[in-house]
Amino acid sequence: MLQRFLLCVFAASVAVALQADEDVLRPKGRPESWTGPPSRGLIRNPWALGIEVGGSLSLFGQDVTQYQAPTYQSNLTRGSGFGPLLNLAVDYALTDALGIQARLGYDQKHFTTSGYLDSPCETPPGSGFFIPTRVEHTRSQTIAYWTGGIALRYRFEENWVVLAGITYHSRSNASFTETDSITSSTCQFYDDAGFPIGQRRQESGSNTSAFNAARWSLDLSVGYRIPLSENIVFLPRLAGQIFLNPITGDNLSSGYHPVLGQIYAFTNRRLHALQLVLGVWFNL
Repeated sequence: MLQRFLLCVFAASVAVALQADEDVLRPKGRPESWTGPPSRGLIRNPWALGIEVGGSLSLFGQDVTQYQAPTYQSNLTRGSGFGPLLNLAVDYALTDALGIQARLGYDQKHFTTSGYLDSPCETPPGSGFFIPTRVEHTRSQTIAYWTGGIALRYRFEENWVVLAGITYHSRSNASFTETDSITSSTCQFYDDAGFPIGQRRQESGSNTSAFNAARWSLDLSVGYRIPLSENIVFLPRLAGQIFLNPITGDNLSSGYHPVLGQIYAFTNRRLHALQLVLGVWFNL
């Protein structure tokens, strides 16, 4: 009887030991570092909150019409520059792979155009005699926007993410700096009172009203998820913005000469952008 009892105890001990070994080999608890794909959503739960920072490469373009060719030339048709951006975003998973994102942010567009203008100069003033004069021209512009957007998100290959959506840009403020330098002839610039001020002039200030108050863009971006923990994901992405309306209206007056009339005009003034965005996302 005792022998049978000891045999039962031994068999139970062996079973417990085997079960313990199995638990060690195949633990049921969560691993200390989580690197696998989410069960649902951008991280793990359906809801996620993201903070994004980055920069916009603005790509400006305009058409130049010449009315006094060949005395006028210009290569001011393109410009570019960098500006910062900041977003606060929320993501909700509709399925394991598909989700929807909404974001609010601040986006600064900055670009510089530079080149030369061959414009007639009256020498001496009031003589009615005009000579071609080359002017080196640089204009830097900065426009700040408050933004709100919505996008569909699709996750594939576990960690790759594609987003497509639309963003509304509400103009906040704008400023400019313009520098002109005469590099040929002895002509000079004159102030509003008619006094000469030399062969170089610079002007800066606010020109908020010169830009459209509202703009819409179509956004497409691709990113890659890098899990930092079970509840945090780092998501860098590269985005492109195609704007549906111009950044500002046609400029028909800046090339108007009081004697010769219209010399040049800037039209179809457009601006698109490329963005590099670095985001940190948290489970909600």
